[in-house]
Amino acid sequence: MSDNSTFASSVTALEGLNIREAEPESRKPYRYQPLPTLTSIRVLKLRGRDEDGTPQVTLDVVDLDHDPFFYALSYTWGNPHASGVDFTAHFNAVNAEYSVAQTTAVLCDGKLLRVQRNLLDVLGELQQLQTAARGHDQVEHAASETNSPINIADGELVIWIDAICINQNDMEERALQVRIMDKVYSKAAYTIIWLGRSDEYTAAAVQTIRRVSAYPRNVFAQSEVIPFRGQDPDVYAKSNLQYTDWMDWCSLAALLKRQWFSRLWIIQETILSRNLVLLCGKHLFSWTTLVKAARNIDARCRVLGWSPSTVFIDIHEIAVPLENNVLSLAEWRDHLQTTNTQEPSDALRFTLEELVYATWVFKSTDPRDKIYGILGLVDDQVRAAWDIDYHSPPIQVFAAATRRLIEHSGSLKIFSCVQDASKRTIDTYPSWVPDYSLPYFNMMCNGGSFAAAGKLTHQPPQLVPSSPSWSRLRVRGHIFDTIVETGNDRTDHVNSAVLLDPSWFELALLLKTPYPGTTPKQRRTEVLWRTLCADQDATSTVSPAPARFGALFKEFVCAMVVVRAELEAEEVAAYPDSAAPDCATSFAHAMRRAKDIWAEVGWDRRGPEYIRDKTNSKRFLARPEFGWLVHTLIKLQALALTEEGGEEADTPSWEELERFVEKPSWVMRVKRGEERKLVQPNDAAFMNSFKRRYVKRKLFYTRKGYLGLGPASAAVGDIVCILPGAVAPFVCREDHDGGVELEDCSSATMDLEVQEERPVERLRLVGECYVHGIMQGEALDLEDFGLKDIEFV
Repeated sequence: MSDNSTFASSVTALEGLNIREAEPESRKPYRYQPLPTLTSIRVLKLRGRDEDGTPQVTLDVVDLDHDPFFYALSYTWGNPHASGVDFTAHFNAVNAEYSVAQTTAVLCDGKLLRVQRNLLDVLGELQQLQTAARGHDQVEHAASETNSPINIADGELVIWIDAICINQNDMEERALQVRIMDKVYSKAAYTIIWLGRSDEYTAAAVQTIRRVSAYPRNVFAQSEVIPFRGQDPDVYAKSNLQYTDWMDWCSLAALLKRQWFSRLWIIQETILSRNLVLLCGKHLFSWTTLVKAARNIDARCRVLGWSPSTVFIDIHEIAVPLENNVLSLAEWRDHLQTTNTQEPSDALRFTLEELVYATWVFKSTDPRDKIYGILGLVDDQVRAAWDIDYHSPPIQVFAAATRRLIEHSGSLKIFSCVQDASKRTIDTYPSWVPDYSLPYFNMMCNGGSFAAAGKLTHQPPQLVPSSPSWSRLRVRGHIFDTIVETGNDRTDHVNSAVLLDPSWFELALLLKTPYPGTTPKQRRTEVLWRTLCADQDATSTVSPAPARFGALFKEFVCAMVVVRAELEAEEVAAYPDSAAPDCATSFAHAMRRAKDIWAEVGWDRRGPEYIRDKTNSKRFLARPEFGWLVHTLIKLQALALTEEGGEEADTPSWEELERFVEKPSWVMRVKRGEERKLVQPNDAAFMNSFKRRYVKRKLFYTRKGYLGLGPASAAVGDIVCILPGAVAPFVCREDHDGGVELEDCSSATMDLEVQEERPVERLRLVGECYVHGIMQGEALDLEDFGLKDIEFV
């Protein structure tokens, strides 16, 4: 096939014109006619270009019940290119071309219809496919490994493209077409996945996919190859594998970082389609080959125990391995196509709850599509109960979805997905509803074997009839305790998880011994590290966490002390005249100063009981000016000397810190010129578990003497609640604003009667928490345990 420069030059010429200047007055805007039946769709046919180069198409109406022959397109409306580490510059450079305002005219049945750049690009490529098919040529596009290249019937490509085939300005039609989207893709002969124009990486990426897919899986998994890393060719030769160099891995990353792979609508489009083929510029390759490559990479990563592809994830993005979404799509596709039914859509469906959790990392332009976009994969009866209404605001759609998940699952698991309020993107939000538009949630306790509500944990939540407002939810629950101290909020710092936080040790010093709810009784420093990792391993399959985590935590703290000393030394060097007096010039300087202060107050002559009394009655050295390393060293020594029974603490003493600095078992921060790289220890088990839970969270201490890990926005005065139907406790806050009061959603709560006879506690849900010592239902055995009505607003 010839190069697509002719089409590209035509596009450039069109884009250089103002749309009005390119549109003769005789050409009127295209007007959609209503579809005749609920199973009718429009399909597009390409008709070349008119004399001034404007693409021409026609739209025909067909009925899905008549089994028409057509293709379907899966693509992203906006900028399709890769973004993130190494690729953001190109993404930003071309971003203006894909602006919603930068539409270009095409002729649809002789009338003007405007389309965005990415759609214009794919129309050009499809036109070339169609032209080549009419000439019966072996085109460059079809020069792929697939045994089923696209066969265009009678040289004419008939294709369904949502942006053109659905009247996007008609919300009623849009809602009706969304309802039958599953039928569109399951009946299409082929779904063409358009990844966007090719770039400098595309050719190498496609070749890398084919090469990696051909690796024998067991051989690759047990090799010494690290995917997405540059290695010597000898590493590959040892296992008789064809060499993949650093730039090849980068090219594959660039392709997997394209926007299509994170778009929510592709889930339904990919899973339900009979046949799939991917097109990136002129490069055509099969879905099967891509899946084989992803599964080979996954097999190797399982042996490694980590996913190297996350190196291409920006520090502010959720660290989902690049191969993850392809693997998920392939797994779901296999699941739905395991039966021998004629239509994949007739196979076993997923529950709405399964889909909500599994698809959360995918994104949608319209937030409501985070729910509407997966309804095609659920049971017909469940789908029929949904009123797909694009007039409803996203928060109302999300509230209805959350309520239904609670009612259908008989669980409050969805409460654990409520993100910290500071991270939500939708204003005036009901506090008990997660922000589904965010591409992440971070449940802390649902993977472990926790049961904070004891025997009530796995019973259905006790929903209480509430007011008819869609924004409120009333349950029965227990108000357990009140937060009286919180740790520092570190979420605004890059790599905040590995910054030494002095508040950890301040709160640990407050803990009483024996600590409540632990058998056998645990030391304060053990309570600290178990709370910081929510007492689980990194996989959330082991709880309580292994005892060896205590030693790993001590090593972790030692390494963070070294990093803190380096940071303070760099600050002094950069700002010698303005650095704070307690800012250390080195670890040795901080240690000398700490020992001097210790001696000045006479603690070098005092016993553990005296020191414990001075540091346990109130928060010790908690003011901001005591956050420097010298004061953190004093807190660590106080912990080490006052551990119960004289046992060795799980935090380092001065002697242990000095030994570590002299001969470190692990250097966390490696200097390479001006760069500072954070590295993992030889055994990263504790650190990986800690980082998974600690992000966007902070420690807190309660009035009853418990240590917990909760949302970043948790504050003094917040309360800890235990709710039947939930495995975790929750941090809540008294509501003084009356909650969200918008137009009521009658479908959600009209069957509920208002009951105000009993007193009700009106609260805002701040988020899930872990409280050490009550995670197995211990609170139920306390004398004051009882349930009351709680209304979340």
